[in-house]
Parts: sequence; structure tokens; C-alpha cells
Amino acid sequence: MKKSGLIVFSLLMLSLGINRVQAQQAGGSFLVSAGLDLVRSDLNQVMERAQFGGEVNYFYLHHLSFSGGYEYNLNRSNQVTGGIRWYPLEPVFIRARALVGNEADIGVGLGYTHNFTYRMRLESMVDYYIHESTLGLRVAIAVLIN
Repeated sequence: MKKSGLIVFSLLMLSLGINRVQAQQAGGSFLVSAGLDLVRSDLNQVMERAQFGGEVNYFYLHHLSFSGGYEYNLNRSNQVTGGIRWYPLEPVFIRARALVGNEADIGVGLGYTHNFTYRMRLESMVDYYIHESTLGLRVAIAVLIN
């Protein structure tokens, strides 16, 4: 009982601390990004399956965004995406997204943002695609629009 109370208290304090840390993006901002998968665990050779994508994130709160995008796949069908990002500690984010279309999948991942300027960012993400049981490493360039 003491252990669960301590865990709940710790999570509450972490949540309060996170809400006080303001990210650069504010609620109502947009983040437009384009990226590609550098490495995937299901490939045997380079460019066997290239995956490029574009995404727009709408920040509902400064640490929570909803996204929509499009994935272009070489040698496979293209997909529309929809997802969510949560920034528990800036610049780290956790994301989940659905890839809709032929060969639909769900990706969950962890990412890191490096700001070049106030508006320009370099993002790196590791995603796990549940249906395919595959890991992917992605990099993206993003622009913040307030």
C-alpha cells in the first residue's frame, strides 16, 4: 500500500513539474515535418524498402499534439497516418500513430528534438511497428508555425 501511494505521489509531482516547463511550441501552434526512415530491422539491403513521410502536428497544449500525415513507401502501398505526441520532458517525446491503408499498422515510438533555431528543428525517432514487429529509425526536419 505504501509503495503504490509513493508511486502515485511521484507521478503526480512529475506531472505538475512537467506542466510548469513550457516548451517552445504553444497551444494552437503547428509543426510541419518531412522525414525518412534511415534503418529498419526488416531490411536485407539498402533501399530495399524506403519510407518517406510528411506530417503536420497541431499542438492542442504545449506538450500534447495531434498529427496527420502521408507515408510514401518504395515497393509497397502508400499510407495515410494519424497520431498523437506527448512531450513528458522537453525535448523528448513519445508518439503513437496509425498507418491506414493496405498493410495498415500501428507505430509507437520515442523521439528527440534538437532545435537549430526557434522555428527549425531536427528530430530523430525510433518507432516500433506492432503488426510487422519491426523497428525503424527515422530522422526529420521540422518547422514550427505559431
